[in-house]
Amino acid sequence: MQDVNFEVVEKKLKTVDGIDVPHKAIVRADNNMVLGVMGEDYKLVKHSDVLDQIESKIPTTLQNRRINICKSGAIMFAKYETPRIQNVEVKKGDIVKFGIEIFNSYDGSLPVGFMFTALRLVCTNGMTIPKSIARICVRHTAGLELDNIKEAFANRLPLYMGTANKWREWTNITPKADRVQSFFKDRLGKRLSKQFEENYKKAEDKSLWGLYNLFTYHCTHDIKVRAKQEQNKRLAQFNFEKNVINDFYSYKWN
Repeated sequence: MQDVNFEVVEKKLKTVDGIDVPHKAIVRADNNMVLGVMGEDYKLVKHSDVLDQIESKIPTTLQNRRINICKSGAIMFAKYETPRIQNVEVKKGDIVKFGIEIFNSYDGSLPVGFMFTALRLVCTNGMTIPKSIARICVRHTAGLELDNIKEAFANRLPLYMGTANKWREWTNITPKADRVQSFFKDRLGKRLSKQFEENYKKAEDKSLWGLYNLFTYHCTHDIKVRAKQEQNKRLAQFNFEKNVINDFYSYKWN
């Protein structure tokens, strides 16, 4: 497990002539690394404080915390299992387990918040749930409050669980070939588009559920980064989820 307890401080910025700049640097105190440069209204909330506050407010049991630190500590993801939220069976033998992921950043790339996650047990395939349902976020401003996390969780949980019904529907839908190719072309680069076309051609399950799992499998298993950037793997996955997989739910497949 990666450490989130390193000290982080704010430092005012000045020009080389000593003129105040209306921004502040977020600095990691143990090595003086600048993690972000933010505006005056940015409110620093430490990773450890975010975890303490959200963990204490989410009204369900959280287990097996796994922390990923990205960009030298500027971004934090903490993933949990939620054993009291019942697993769902999308189709016979294809079971999905739900969880929670808390996130925070010091560089403005992410707000404070958490999102619901899902894991397809047949191949430990992490799956994205639509942003409108999955994520609950609060901006880093002077008015930042986490007091409504419990209520927000309760309001979103039925929608979150209802996503399984959509997955079940997808098992009975075979998307049109031209729509599949258009999605590949519009959402992926040339190399990835060719890779997905080949994988889908080989896939036994040609349903929308099978296609969806090609994308989530790629995100969970295939996204590779160079060894020196290994700590940023979760961030690369997060961006793929946001920029590609999230659109899967709203796309007109037929």
